Amino acid sequence: MARLTAVSFRPYRGHQIEMRDGREGCQVIIHPPGGRGSPHLVTPGQPGATMADQINQAKAMIDAVMGPKPVMARPGFRRMPM
Repeated sequence: MARLTAVSFRPYRGHQIEMRDGREGCQVIIHPPGGRGSPHLVTPGQPGATMADQINQAKAMIDAVMGPKPVMARPGFRRMPM
C-alpha cells in the first residue's frame, strides 16, 4: 500500500515553516534564513496537540528569537517635509 505525505511550506518573518502531514502524524519544522543555523523540529507541547497548535508554537519560537514585530505604518496620506 502506498504512503502519502503532504508537505507544505509557509514563510514567516524570514523563516520557512515546513508542515508535513502523513500516516505517522504531523510534523512542523522551522528552517531559518540561509546561513543562520540548522532546521529545528517543533516538539508538541502536549500529547494531543494539533498541527495548528504546533504551527502557533513555531511562530512563538520565531518571535522569541526575532524580537517584537515592527509597528506597521498607518495607510493614508503622509506629509512631506518642506
